[in-house]
Amino acid sequence: MNTKPDEAEVSAAAQPTVDSEKSVEALSTPPDGGIQAWLIVAAIFGINVAQGGYLVAWGTFQAFYQDSLLKDKSPSTIAWIGSIQYALDCAPGLLSGRLLDAGYLRTTVVASSIAATIANFTIPECSQYYQFFLSQSILYGLGCGFLYTPCLGLISHWFDKKRPLVFAIVTAGSGVGGALYPVMFRRLESTIGFPWTMRVVAFYQTVFLLFGCVVLRPRVRKAQNMPRLLDFRGVLRSPSYISYVFATFLAFMALFTPLTFMTVKAENIGISSDLSFYLVAIVNATTVPGRLIFGFLARRYGALNLTFAATSSSVAFILAWAFVVDAPTYITMSICYGVLSGAFLGIFLVPVTQMGDVHDTGRRTGIQMTVLSIGALIGPPISGAIQDQDNGFDMVGIYAGGSL
Repeated sequence: MNTKPDEAEVSAAAQPTVDSEKSVEALSTPPDGGIQAWLIVAAIFGINVAQGGYLVAWGTFQAFYQDSLLKDKSPSTIAWIGSIQYALDCAPGLLSGRLLDAGYLRTTVVASSIAATIANFTIPECSQYYQFFLSQSILYGLGCGFLYTPCLGLISHWFDKKRPLVFAIVTAGSGVGGALYPVMFRRLESTIGFPWTMRVVAFYQTVFLLFGCVVLRPRVRKAQNMPRLLDFRGVLRSPSYISYVFATFLAFMALFTPLTFMTVKAENIGISSDLSFYLVAIVNATTVPGRLIFGFLARRYGALNLTFAATSSSVAFILAWAFVVDAPTYITMSICYGVLSGAFLGIFLVPVTQMGDVHDTGRRTGIQMTVLSIGALIGPPISGAIQDQDNGFDMVGIYAGGSL
């Protein structure tokens, strides 16, 4: 009896393998739309409103703590709370990005949301510097950090051609939240006091986090041959990747300086406390059109080109922000800086997501965010120390403009 399979049988046996490859290829191709995809966009936008907006509104807390709860501390010391918040929003990126690649998105989202919620409800009980440092800086920062990078990496699972625009949309949530928090804080703190104001903020954020826990899910399966957690060989062989990450690191050293000291400088040049307090909200609101416009244009002109344009233009306005002494010019320069910094923040991650395979998005974005965290960590305290020594903002502007 002839037991050797004929060619037809071999072809039939091989066909499922071909179909499987096509199925995997189809699964790896982002749909660029659909109800589930846009629900995920809404969830990430909401998380950025809640957490990203809270972080970029730090200038409100910087001014409040300097004038009341922590007035015995120097501006540089207080700025460490905000700078570590910024840093921890990015620092866990290497680990959290790999958790996305490994298929642990849901676990990461739930754990991060719990940590941020606990931090939010402990801040109202704080009265000493170390208490604010542990709850508002460390615990809340970690809750944000383990959520931020996976959320942004998840966009690559669902969008391809529309990716720059979607990045701009979801990061615009930070601008919206950054405009809401100073107004909310100013109105509530004067009527119900600091502790209950922070409890309202905590409940407000919890709603967005719960929505994210329900909606967020990966579309791409775990890569079969995923590199080890600390395996950098693939990305470190790319000079373009290394150069871009270093450039964005320098930008993050300067990026948050105006937002951190905007209220303080406004009061120093004679702007009323009410207007200076709301200036953070105004500037954060202006980042929204910057993010959306540049996100829309990035599809045509390239995200990398527009990132360079936004960064270069910001240098002039950050220098002007530091040196002007009259209120109208100061407000104008602050708004212009808000638009351009928003443009940068809206699209700076897009080039990295385009530098490799979608299964490795978490690693590439995670490494970048971890490196950027160092710039975000040291930038505001350096600015605060310079401001202490110089008793002004001229040298602060030179430092920030030079870094940017």
